[in-house]
Amino acid sequence: MLKSLEIQGFKSFPEYTKIDFHKGITAIVGPNGAGKSNITDAIRWVLGEQSAKMLRGQRMEDVIFDGTAQRRPVSFSEVTLTLDNSGRILPIDYETVSITRRYYRSGDSEYLINKTLCRLKDINSLLMDTAVGLDGYSIIGQGRVDDILSNKSEDRRAIFEEASGIVQFRSRKDEALRKLDRSEQNLIRVDDLLAELQDQAVVLEKQAGDARSHIELATRFRQLDTALTLRQLETLEDQKTKKEGDTALLEADLETARKNQAGQRALQESAISTINRLDDQIEEEQGRFNQLSVKETEHIGLEALYKEQYAGSKQGAESLLEEKNRLIMQVMAAEQDLGGRALRRKELLNQQESLTAQVQAEKTLLDSLEQQVETYSNNLSAVSTRREELLSQLSDSRASLQALVGETQALESRLSRLTEDKEALDQEEKSSDQSLQAIRHQLSLRTQSIHDQEAAAAAARENTRSGHLKADQVEDSIDRLDASIRQLLYEADTLERLEMDFEGYSQPVRHIMQERSKHEDKGLFGPLGSLLTVPESLQLAIDVALGGSAHHLVCDQQKTAEYWIEWLRRTRRGRATFLPVDSLYISQVDQESLRIARQNPGWIGVASEMVDCDQEILPAARYALGRTLLVESLEEAVELSRQINRRYTVVTRSGDQVHRGGSMTGGYRAGKSTGVLGRPGRIQAARHEARGKSEEKESLLAALDSAKEELGRLAAEEERILEELAASKRELVRFKTEEEAGQSARHRLQVQIDRLLAEESQLKQRMLELDSVMNRLRPEIQEMDQERLKLEADLALLRADHESETDKYLQCKNQVTKLDLSIAAISDTLKEFDAVTARTGQGIESARVRLTSVEREWESQSAKMEEARHKTEDNKKILEEIGSAILDCKAGLEALMVQRDQAFSDQRSMMGSLDQANDQVTQLQSVLERRRAETQRSQQQIDDLLNRLWESHGMTRGEAKKESIDIPSVSKATSERAALKNQIDQLGPINHNAIRDYEALEARIDFTRTQRQDIEQARAELETLVGRLDQSMREQFSETIHEVNQNFNQVFSELFSGGQAEIVLEGETDVLLADIGIRARPPGKKLQKLSLLSGGERCLTAIALLFAILKLKPAPFCVFDEVESALDDANVKRFTDYVRRYAWSMQFILVTHRKGTMEAADRLYGVTMQERGISRVVSMVLSSALPYGE
Repeated sequence: MLKSLEIQGFKSFPEYTKIDFHKGITAIVGPNGAGKSNITDAIRWVLGEQSAKMLRGQRMEDVIFDGTAQRRPVSFSEVTLTLDNSGRILPIDYETVSITRRYYRSGDSEYLINKTLCRLKDINSLLMDTAVGLDGYSIIGQGRVDDILSNKSEDRRAIFEEASGIVQFRSRKDEALRKLDRSEQNLIRVDDLLAELQDQAVVLEKQAGDARSHIELATRFRQLDTALTLRQLETLEDQKTKKEGDTALLEADLETARKNQAGQRALQESAISTINRLDDQIEEEQGRFNQLSVKETEHIGLEALYKEQYAGSKQGAESLLEEKNRLIMQVMAAEQDLGGRALRRKELLNQQESLTAQVQAEKTLLDSLEQQVETYSNNLSAVSTRREELLSQLSDSRASLQALVGETQALESRLSRLTEDKEALDQEEKSSDQSLQAIRHQLSLRTQSIHDQEAAAAAARENTRSGHLKADQVEDSIDRLDASIRQLLYEADTLERLEMDFEGYSQPVRHIMQERSKHEDKGLFGPLGSLLTVPESLQLAIDVALGGSAHHLVCDQQKTAEYWIEWLRRTRRGRATFLPVDSLYISQVDQESLRIARQNPGWIGVASEMVDCDQEILPAARYALGRTLLVESLEEAVELSRQINRRYTVVTRSGDQVHRGGSMTGGYRAGKSTGVLGRPGRIQAARHEARGKSEEKESLLAALDSAKEELGRLAAEEERILEELAASKRELVRFKTEEEAGQSARHRLQVQIDRLLAEESQLKQRMLELDSVMNRLRPEIQEMDQERLKLEADLALLRADHESETDKYLQCKNQVTKLDLSIAAISDTLKEFDAVTARTGQGIESARVRLTSVEREWESQSAKMEEARHKTEDNKKILEEIGSAILDCKAGLEALMVQRDQAFSDQRSMMGSLDQANDQVTQLQSVLERRRAETQRSQQQIDDLLNRLWESHGMTRGEAKKESIDIPSVSKATSERAALKNQIDQLGPINHNAIRDYEALEARIDFTRTQRQDIEQARAELETLVGRLDQSMREQFSETIHEVNQNFNQVFSELFSGGQAEIVLEGETDVLLADIGIRARPPGKKLQKLSLLSGGERCLTAIALLFAILKLKPAPFCVFDEVESALDDANVKRFTDYVRRYAWSMQFILVTHRKGTMEAADRLYGVTMQERGISRVVSMVLSSALPYGE
């Protein structure tokens, strides 16, 4: 049943409100608009209602208190419903279950079970089939009555369908019908696809036939073509062999002539080589001389630049040092420093004006020298240009000649390398085969390794899953401990509240203690039962021994007792017994009786000695318990009472009593104690147990941390294994790629070998062409060399004059550069002076900041100054080296010119002998070239055939021989080949993928047909399912109608004290389609339709039907929200009588404003709205209510 409802921020309840529900009937009353129906809405909402309309709102945000003119809106709404689960109605192992729902204005929702976050699905699962959820009849509002009274048959049918439980069947049926419709749509799409695929199959079938025909014709064509090609190759190779024999004889004669030519050429080339070498040396020395001159000029300029940089850096460093000192002197030295800088600036300006005048004079001289240098430069340039042109032509010719000689040598070397390359390629081909074998072996090993790693990954996943399961189990244990701790603390708090409110004591005692709390009367200690601490094992015995004394009030003196007795008389609050500790007569057990008692085998002790209390209370405890003896069993109590002559009361541990005088009390007790005496101990025990469970929770939290740490390690291990598996798979892909690359490389090697053979033939042809060109170039080189000697003599004279004027010009230009740099340095210094002067006026704090910056700048300038000094020294050394090199260069040039003139004289004397040898070689070469050309043509024809064989059929000669066929007649084979070619051409474009595509299409058609069969089978199964659901709904609906009809007639008779009522199906024969009619016969009337009854009778009949459905699906509690509002007073009395008749088995919460309903309630909660828009709840217990069932 319901225990409590806690509301905060829900609709008109902005403040925390708690309503406690008890067994029986609880009425929630209040005027219209006070918010009493909001309590029903809160119960419906916390149970999971998702429709804002059912909660009388437009959107879910309407459930949050929206504020008033005096109150601000709240940010969230929260409702907690607490249920008593001691009967385990809910499938959860808790005595008490609290369900909480929280909703924020942001739209976020939270659901909690026992303060643990959960999902709405979890709440629905918890309440499923318990008649407590929204699908049951635990909450009945006026809307239910309206549905029954509605003229629309579908409204009444919805109630019966919901009661029969076929709503879920109808939902399944609707889902099945939707699936059936989708199956029909899928079947149409599959048929369309099948028709399209079959159309494609017709086209592909023809293409596949053409492809097969093309394969057959192409195979025969290839066989004939390769056989005819091989026959042609054999003929050409015979012709080539004969020509190569003639060529060998000519080559022997040519070799003899060439040896003679080579001797003459060697002498000639030696002379030419000497001349060329000397020319190169002369040119090299001349170029070196020019470079040295230019370099000298550059370094002279650099020397001036480095000096200026040094001076500028030095001046900058000094300036920074001065600034540093200035900053250190700070503000007092600033004005003096400004004066010094002003003087320095004036000096710099004077120096700048002087340097500017010098620059103007030097620039005038520089212009004059520049014109003279330009004149010499033009003359020198003209001669140099012609010489350069001639040298360029001579160099080009020599280079061409040398290139031709080099190319010839390179060709010969290339021919030699071709042979070596072919051998290397053969070896590489063998190595490639070995590599492929190794890669395939690695592929096999890697595949096995991946298999092992996948097994390890599966094991790691299982370990991780086990780790998650272990952590979840620990978390579940922690959650259970949390719930147990909350329950214990709740129990302790409840007991403390009961103790504070003195629940369980008589009314006069409670009235006195409440009045005492207002006056703080320290003379009144309280009820004796609340002042004693009793061991748990003796609580029942002490409780029995005390009896009514537990309710006696202990006070300090008789006057206090007299005051409170007078107060009870004056206020008419009843009677009470007081124990004034200052005047109590305390009678103890005599020593002889104690001696006898201690000898009893079941002896426990004197009752007053078995309890603890404050010293001031001790007389009252001895008064009440001092003459009571405690033993273990009834037999021992009877025996002890007999032995002490029945002078004292003896009580057993189980609560049986042997009274003084011999009377006995005992038997079964419904509980261990009255509950009053044991409260302090139970409070302490509950809190002690809660502390123990908290310690156990801490242990579990440590275990959870350990489990999570282990889980992290397992997850990391799983991730590592998965990474290794991924790496192995990447290695597998790499090895596959290497295998494919190896196969491609092997194919490329074969292509390269064929290419080398073709290149060898081309190289030999090129060597013959190069010999002819070299013979033409040599005479032209001699003529150009003579002209070059004359030009160089003229150039030497002009160059000397030009160098003299250039030296003067450069010296003047360097002087101008130095002056410009000095002026620029002075300008920079002046700018820096101005900037420093401007900054001098800043404060001391700015000076400190600047000091750090100045020190860094000074270090930078010092580094630059040192760098400039090093550069100047290095440049000076370079200039000395350049001057020495220029002198050496001039001496070397003069010696080389003498050597070159002598070499020219020797070379001219060797030219005659070389010409005769050349003529003989030329004649033999001409004849030999014709023979070689013929041989080359034969080889070219052979190569063309081999290339065609490869290009047309992808075959080498060796492969062609293996596949070759015999051709008795070449002419017939040629004719057949031509006919086959025509047939292939007539086939037109061929789709070579058609065969494969046709087979794939056939497979897809088969798969689509299988899909169609599956869809048809699924459609048939869905139709069967719909039929079974219809049958189940009919049976269940009919059974429900029958049972509700019986209950309806019974409840109607009870409500109306007679009469008859029934439910009838009208119209359709199908119970699922038939209209549902309600007929009733109140006492003294005839049986008629519901619509013909009076308004009150119709409403009470509808309530009777709801009670009939409720009996079919009973709930532990039921909330009625103004269902009786339309009844008159007499029918309200009937309604409340019926409710009270069943209140012993069901908890009723009635939201009402009817007086008769209020009178029937055991407890009233009034909902008021003292502040506009704010609902508040007040409670009242009605003690005059009749017992249940009367």
